[in-house]
Amino acid sequence: MLACVPIRVASSTGAREKYLDFVAKHIQDGPAFNARRLAELLTDNDPQATLMDAYVLSLTGSSLQSQQQVTASLAALGLQDERDLFRQSRDLNPLFKARNEIAHEMDMTPAALRDKNRRTRRERSISSCTDMCHSGLDYCQRVLNALEIGLSAVL
Repeated sequence: MLACVPIRVASSTGAREKYLDFVAKHIQDGPAFNARRLAELLTDNDPQATLMDAYVLSLTGSSLQSQQQVTASLAALGLQDERDLFRQSRDLNPLFKARNEIAHEMDMTPAALRDKNRRTRRERSISSCTDMCHSGLDYCQRVLNALEIGLSAVL
């Protein structure tokens, strides 16, 4: 995704709009204009690279752990016209739910510390985990395919 964002911003009107929205928010401090931040950008050796790096970090700084983050990434990549991808992102919710449960069930809870025999984890079959993982990977492939089609139209 890192290398793809600048290319998409340069070639896709939708991706460019999302980038401009980010830049506008970046030079603001809440509802007010942040003159200091703008001055730092204007005096930077490469303001465009600095802004693009900040944009990419905002998109990739946290892992994609929700449908909302996936659809925000699709929009940032200029894939607004790929309605099927937005609709199909809902199919990832079971994967995100299982991922969050697994991550949080590994946390030490006060109840687990008091009663070491109390089981707080849920079991999942290997086939259901495999199905969810394949669903996520298949979805990623569809996103890559949409990006490839968009890039080949530009190149």
